[in-house]
Amino acid sequence: MRRAWVHAALVLLLVVSATPALLGPGPTHRSIAVALVTPSPSPSASPTPAPPPSPTADPRPAPLSLDLAVGQMMAASFGGPNVTDGLRHLILDQKVGTVLIFSDNFTDAASLGRLTTELQAIGREAGLPAPLLVAVDEEGGRVMRIHDGVAALPSELELGAQGPQGVRQAVANTAAGLHTLGIQLDLAPVADLRTNAADGVIGDRSYGGDPSVVGPLVAAAVTGLHDGGVAATLKHFPGLGGAAGDPHSAMPTDGESLDQWAATQARSFQAGIDAGADAVMTTAVVVPGLDPTGTPAVFSRAVVTGLLRDRLHFPGVIVTDGLGMGGITTLYSLPDATIAAVRAGNDLVLLNSADAAYQASAIEAVKQQVRAGVIPMDEVQASAARVIALRARWPRWAPSLMDVSASAGRRPRLEPALTRSAPEPMDDFCHVLEIFLEDRDVADAESLASQDDRLRNLIG
Repeated sequence: MRRAWVHAALVLLLVVSATPALLGPGPTHRSIAVALVTPSPSPSASPTPAPPPSPTADPRPAPLSLDLAVGQMMAASFGGPNVTDGLRHLILDQKVGTVLIFSDNFTDAASLGRLTTELQAIGREAGLPAPLLVAVDEEGGRVMRIHDGVAALPSELELGAQGPQGVRQAVANTAAGLHTLGIQLDLAPVADLRTNAADGVIGDRSYGGDPSVVGPLVAAAVTGLHDGGVAATLKHFPGLGGAAGDPHSAMPTDGESLDQWAATQARSFQAGIDAGADAVMTTAVVVPGLDPTGTPAVFSRAVVTGLLRDRLHFPGVIVTDGLGMGGITTLYSLPDATIAAVRAGNDLVLLNSADAAYQASAIEAVKQQVRAGVIPMDEVQASAARVIALRARWPRWAPSLMDVSASAGRRPRLEPALTRSAPEPMDDFCHVLEIFLEDRDVADAESLASQDDRLRNLIG
């Protein structure tokens, strides 16, 4: 293979597709293929024989090491306003790729911005395969971890009265603040239907009890988060609003049948999935109608893989509810709960502990199960790949749709009339970098051209 490179010329090929209708199916991907093209050398008096054709390259990414793969499946927590030595160990040595932020980890917007910047620096030092993911619970109403630097958001029950467009705009305003502060994943919206007035945890966190009303509102919230540049998480699968009790204190039980679930809770989650939700959170509730063994849903392969992955066809990241909830800790140690969550098919585990050593023990327990063949390595690789894809899709530096529309001096327009073109064939002197843009990345043809210029400057 020739190693002598001459000055490379940039060829920018845009492959774009029309945007789906407002609140329609999941986000459309726009592929920008940036090719570095090296011209073939001029003929000489003594031409060099052409090298033999190389074997076809394997298009699949190289597998991650066990440490990296398992680390991408873990979300660490820590106590206090400063990054602890224990958290640094989890990121640098255990290769943890996600950190869940709580309100005691910062004092104001400025300190949160410094924290997320520091976390990203530690992630780079650790050699993570994608930017570190910073997540937060920011539902609105009584579940708001961040108040300074973000637009206030009422409870879902109150917000839903504004209709889908009002929900979308309000959520987008909040998401834009999260994006600016370095948050990539919001553990919202709540997709549960509140069908049991005795439920002890959902209440006004839900948009209501009618799936035909709640579904469009959940979809609007997902789109609003994307508008603001933040990934969306539907929760709490398979639904908490029909169960009496609160998993933060004891494991609740829901007596609904599979048919009842399919006609109610499943519909609001499906609406959010169809809108392009990036993640779905599984929770601690026993639903014998969905899993007759009585295994809590978060640890049930029948629920996590059978219903969410296979029946609802969810392709994204499946994330657990916090494993530090009382309903879980009274029945499982953190290592046992983490193993059970991974075996069920969850991709990302919220370890939910301020004890770094305890979190590390849970991570090591999963690795031991992989080494023993109890947890298949190919499933770990697939889960890690899904989490990495989410992190690459929502990097902190990427402009949100709100950013683009503000710079253009107008509200975002979501129906750009753009043409589709196919990349030119490339020879073996071409190297192609494909950059996938979501609908949130461009408002119209003018802003797409602006993105073109920014990408050229980034690549040089």
